Amino acid sequence: MRAATKKKAAAAKTAKAKVTFGGSLAVEQLISLTAELQKLRHHPPLTRRESGRYEGDILGFVKGLRLSARVIYFLREYLSETDLEVSWGHVLNEEEQSCSPECDIVIHAKGHIRNWNGSSNPIMNFKFVQAEAVQAVVSCKSQLDAVDSDYPKALKKFGIDKVFLFAESCRQSRLAALRAAARKAGYSGLWCLYTTEAGEEDPFIKADEAMYVDFGKAIREAVK
Repeated sequence: MRAATKKKAAAAKTAKAKVTFGGSLAVEQLISLTAELQKLRHHPPLTRRESGRYEGDILGFVKGLRLSARVIYFLREYLSETDLEVSWGHVLNEEEQSCSPECDIVIHAKGHIRNWNGSSNPIMNFKFVQAEAVQAVVSCKSQLDAVDSDYPKALKKFGIDKVFLFAESCRQSRLAALRAAARKAGYSGLWCLYTTEAGEEDPFIKADEAMYVDFGKAIREAVK
């Protein structure tokens, strides 16, 4: 039993050692985003009225958009040495007659068919991209409890087989099962900013910097 414990500790130490100074710098945006989102998780703007109804919650779409936008900013910097663009939008098929499901993050060759509401200071910057230009897609989820197996199948019809799943949080006890389910469904993998566990008012939260580095490396490898 002691030998097994020592082996686990040694493995954890080795994994931690793999995160270099440069690696930490590269994922600095994800580290700071984790802290920001955890703060909101602990202090949600939600008020319970006397009637028992809750009011004041932030719209789920806005929460999700903030997450995906920040991951887009991270990937733009992480892939800055390439000629690729990182956008939010739809993918059009080869005949330009069919539109994919919404793509939180599209990594593609420079250029697009149309940019909705884009300007020098845009509120929204939504692009329509040709399928042949797409290198990879990242689907973002706020709190991941189950894997959407239809999403990678839908994108495969557009010739996109590198689909990544990135979540704000997952249950620690479910993470391994969710990662296995993601692979089985056709995703290139699942990563998250932090894990939680049900319990008291303040659930256990764990952030894994090595996972951020692994996510960046997996994306870079996919778009070579």
